[in-house]
Amino acid sequence: MSKSITFTEKQLKGSTLVDLGYRDYIAARFLLNNRFIIQGLTLASTAIEKYLKALIVFTSNKQEKYNVHLDNIGKLKNILQKNNCDVFKNFDPIFIKILEDVYKIRYYDTLKKPVTIGFYLNQFMGELDHNIHLMETSINPEISHNPLTPYKRAVKNKDPHLWKNNFILNKKDKKVFMGKPTTAFSVHIYISSISHTENTVVGREIKPPQYEGKLEAYSEFQTDWSI
Repeated sequence: MSKSITFTEKQLKGSTLVDLGYRDYIAARFLLNNRFIIQGLTLASTAIEKYLKALIVFTSNKQEKYNVHLDNIGKLKNILQKNNCDVFKNFDPIFIKILEDVYKIRYYDTLKKPVTIGFYLNQFMGELDHNIHLMETSINPEISHNPLTPYKRAVKNKDPHLWKNNFILNKKDKKVFMGKPTTAFSVHIYISSISHTENTVVGREIKPPQYEGKLEAYSEFQTDWSI
């Protein structure tokens, strides 16, 4: 039987996860804005994971076994649903699929088949910002007893690393933001018994398909662009 969690434990664990999640998130934004794609995607994945775990801690009345990663995202989802905090219903399925695939490529020695990831930069960053903002506003002072998280301080102080290319804080229309010309990326990682190959192909100012409320995967893995 799971033991209960004290108020102090909940606040310490939850606040620590939020702090670490925000650090990964703001670093992911910096990396993606500067075209460090694999590194940015990896930190975006860990940021979302830590925020989800923070929500689990804040909304649970007992110790939950949440020591899984985004390769087992279903377990995190089930716990949050049980705690009446189902933020997943507002997550884009392609965004989640990218994060799941990114977790797989953290350790190449565990890959059993090639991994390909394709996305439009503005759309991915827009969804990342949307989901972090969603979870930050779900962690309200009534459950976290912290009215000013690192994210909220950065909003208040207009931190350029957070505000740059952020449609929410800059009050841009989401559909317009997600549909404007942006950079497309395709990542292909192949592992053989004796070597591995990683190609990140960069497209230049491509207009994505019209945004209709869901992300579009980029699927043209051509090789005549810059690598």
